[in-house]
Amino acid sequence: MAVPSSGNVRSLETLVPAFICWYVQRPFSTNVEEVLASVKLFFRFYPEIGENRSIAALDPAEVAARLASLIIHTVYERIVATYLLTTFLRFLHDSGRWSGNPEAYRALNGILTDIICLDMRSTPGGAETTTIVTAAPAG
Repeated sequence: MAVPSSGNVRSLETLVPAFICWYVQRPFSTNVEEVLASVKLFFRFYPEIGENRSIAALDPAEVAARLASLIIHTVYERIVATYLLTTFLRFLHDSGRWSGNPEAYRALNGILTDIICLDMRSTPGGAETTTIVTAAPAG
């Protein structure tokens, strides 16, 4: 697991006012503070954003790896965490703040959707299934 990153959280905090404005204009049922708390927690463990990386250009492989490595105790919590990260990704795209390439955005959106869908599936006997999702790094 990556070393907790306060730099990532500071980068995220620069986007908070714009995110709140974007969020409250949409029919989301989750409280914006809950979304921000989950997204901040995720970015504390996302690899440190530096000069050549941006919080607005997430790497699909890194997101998949980080979500897979986070130990979340229930399927419900994992789905919620993934859904809230999907909401943040949509904000970056809708507000024009996504600075990664379109392929990386589509790949990341697909990974997050796959994680949500995989978590909602169960085996024929009703037992939960576990699947690790991986992606090739964005080029």
